[in-house]
Amino acid sequence: MTTKKAIGQRGSWFATVDGEALPCVHKHWVKGLYHHDPFRRHEGGASDEKILELATAVQQLGRVILTDDDAELDTAGNVVGFKRKNYIAVFEVEDVTYSREDGLRFRLARRVCDLL
Repeated sequence: MTTKKAIGQRGSWFATVDGEALPCVHKHWVKGLYHHDPFRRHEGGASDEKILELATAVQQLGRVILTDDDAELDTAGNVVGFKRKNYIAVFEVEDVTYSREDGLRFRLARRVCDLL
């Protein structure tokens, strides 16, 4: 498997691999091969536009960058944010769905390349 470099910017939900901007998703929300990010940490905030941009990119591109992050928790144990540790790999995804009520769901279908 080839290894490539991902380049991201603090605050962006995308990173670039081989000149292509790909959406980043957190390993925290992956169970087996299935991803489900409910985006509850953004309720009441101004992130609806960013969430929709990310979900649309996942649906249209069919590829994501899986990231390894430290989850930041509130006193009740709810995820309120993430601090990125590193990029893991680019994956092709299938069965992508998004709704405001349920969040973003998809299946990791194929590992394309590892990332530095």
